[in-house]
This record gives sequence, structure tokens and C-alpha cells, in this order.
Amino acid sequence: MATLASQFKAALSRIEPEVDAQNAAEAHKMVTAALKADDKLKELGISTFLIGSYGRKVSIRRVKDVDVFVRLEKATDALRPGGILDHVTDVLEDAFPGLVTRQHRSVMIEFPDFDLSVDVVLARPCVNHPTEHWQIPEKIEEDGRASWIETNPIKMSELTIEANDDFLLSTAGVYVPLVKLIRQIRRTWVVEQPGGYYFEVLTYHAFQDLEPDEKTVAGYLCVILREIADRLPDYVDDGPVDPTLDERTITTKATQEQIRAAAERIAEAAQLAEDALAEEEICASALKWQKLLGKTQQTDEPEFVFALPEACNADGTEKSTGALVKGAPAVPAGRDRYA
Repeated sequence: MATLASQFKAALSRIEPEVDAQNAAEAHKMVTAALKADDKLKELGISTFLIGSYGRKVSIRRVKDVDVFVRLEKATDALRPGGILDHVTDVLEDAFPGLVTRQHRSVMIEFPDFDLSVDVVLARPCVNHPTEHWQIPEKIEEDGRASWIETNPIKMSELTIEANDDFLLSTAGVYVPLVKLIRQIRRTWVVEQPGGYYFEVLTYHAFQDLEPDEKTVAGYLCVILREIADRLPDYVDDGPVDPTLDERTITTKATQEQIRAAAERIAEAAQLAEDALAEEEICASALKWQKLLGKTQQTDEPEFVFALPEACNADGTEKSTGALVKGAPAVPAGRDRYA
């Protein structure tokens, strides 16, 4: 059984959005400053919160957009989405001329120097749950008016922190790293839809239901990926339960055919992961893990996320140098399995 702990550690490092994270933080800071300087938004009790994969610290290279949740804590149900979206668009256009786009549900600001954008999502307190849930603009109705839809993105951030505290590898949280790896596998194996958040929710449910206690990243990945593969065919008609809203399901842009196609591909990926874990030959195993995780995407120079050990050839065979392969079962010490 090949777990290749050092290679997984390096793989997680390769998908970490370090530079993007720095740029995202700066963009968020500038946008927040512009919004909080506006008198009308001050009166409405503006309070910002980073949501999305970047906000939950589960994003992977590359970060192309940052979601800022703008809570208007003093807003009442008299606040109309169209009017406040127009106002925020004007505020941001003054601060970032020529870089702002008014969208149906948010306002987007482009940051060309960072090669990313910031989506400002406005929210008012939910009438039924004024201290817990929020309402965000949903869509433009036939009469030209926008409506509101209930949401609770902050809850997902809280659940992410809790899960990462609950599930450990040695003494470190393993949930967040696994979400990142699942997101990378989705990018590699799934064409367009369902998106990353959909798979994040599936990962969350898999952890909660299985309560895995594996000894390696490879072990966790096999267990969680297999659970996702087994569940996906059940969500052709209705998505998985939304962990942030009672009795709701996750919506997706994916068609039924795309869900079926994704289920087939993830089943293939899960089998490949299990084959990689069961493989006794370290280099052959590493090649399977490399295929599973693919390459970094939307980067100037895409690279394999999972690098083969130095003693391995590109085709998954061992170099004929007589050198021992790190992590091989024959090595009496330093087996590199439980890091």
C-alpha cells in the first residue's frame, strides 16, 4: 500500500493560491474601504464578511474571483434590491472608474493588475430569521423588479472551521486539505458543472456521515472520493441537502445530463484512487495519483499537482540506479506513510 505522504504534502502546496490570496486580500481591503466610506451604507449598518471558497480558505490555484458579503444589518424589508444595487454600483464606480459591472445579483469590480475580480453581494436581514439568515437579490422579475432569496453563507464558514477541528491527521485538521484536493479532482475530471461548491458540500456530508479516521491523506481521499462517487447518481433530480439552511437543497447550473456525466467521471476517479492506494509499487502508485490530480489550471505554466518521486521515471517505472525509492515498503525506516 503506497500512501506517499511527502508527495501529498507537496501537492497541497502546489494548489495553494499564495500570490492570489495576497492579491485577493488587497482587493477586498480596497473594496471594503470604498463601501464603508459611503454615508447611506453606514446608515444601513454595513458589515462585510468574506464568503466563497477564498473566504472559507478552501480555494485552490487560481483564485479568479473573491466574494464579499455586504450585510446591511439595519435594513428593513422595505429595502428594494434593485435600488440598493444601483446605489452600490455608483459608489464603486466612483472609486474604481471603468472597472465596475452591475449584475443581476451582485456588483463586480475588475482588478486587471491582479487578474481577478471582486463580487459584492448585498444582503438584508431575513424577515423570518433576522439574527441568523440573510436575503440576497435573486433575479429580475418580468415586471423589472428584483426579488430576494434566503441564504446563510456565513454558516458554511463556521461549519468548515468546525469540521477542520473535528477531523485530524496527527494533530492537524484534515478537512480543509481534503476539500482542496476534491476541488482539484473536480477541475481535472468534470467538464464545467457541477461547480466547486457543489463538491464541497458533498465532501462536507461525506465527512459528517462517515466520520472517517484514517492515518494518511491518501486514505482519507479514497474514502471521501468513493462516498462522493456513490452519492452523485442520487442527485440527478434534486441536489444534496444544504447544510446551512433547514430542509433546502443545493441548487446548481448543471443539467441532469451533466450530473450523470460527472457521476461517471468521479466513479472513475474514485476507482483510480483506490487502485493507487492498493498499488505496491511506489512509482506505479505515484503515477496513478498524478493522473488523479492532474495539472494546475488557469496558470501561466501548468504543472502536475502530484510530482513523482525522484527515483521514478515519467512512465511510472523505477529508475535503474539501485537507489531506494522513498516510501517503498522495503525501506526499513523513513517509510513516509504517516506524515
